Amino acid sequence: MELFSLNGYNGEHISLTLKEVLGFPDKTCYEGGYDIVCTLEIVVGCYHVQCDKYYSATGALYRFADELKRCYDSLEGSAKYTLLLENDLVFEVTMTGCGHAVVAGTFQERPDLGNIFTFEMKTDQSCFRSVIQDIERIKREYGGMRGINQ
Repeated sequence: MELFSLNGYNGEHISLTLKEVLGFPDKTCYEGGYDIVCTLEIVVGCYHVQCDKYYSATGALYRFADELKRCYDSLEGSAKYTLLLENDLVFEVTMTGCGHAVVAGTFQERPDLGNIFTFEMKTDQSCFRSVIQDIERIKREYGGMRGINQ
């Protein structure tokens, strides 16, 4: 199940596809919501990252969607995707004016190695709505920051 695909121009995108929800519905995580295992894909220019076992949390998605919605509504500001304690994937969507935005971030598959993928892509607010809706669908299915049992 696709969690979201943040699309840029010319086929560029960042997407997360859900593989597994850990501990559902009994064990929530410190990030809020549930720990999840995903497939991560980043395509920017001629570069392509495919990580088949990226660990995240629904809480990180919810925080990102809330910030992205504020950007979508006001056409200003920024929205950051990051985990509280891990920084293997960090990216920020920054509004640049007239509904345009830049997505800039880094991905590091293994923190014990110095290989860091730094990327930047251009997009606009018309791409945000589907991301927000996809994450809201996940929230309805798996509950909010406290999961479904709390």
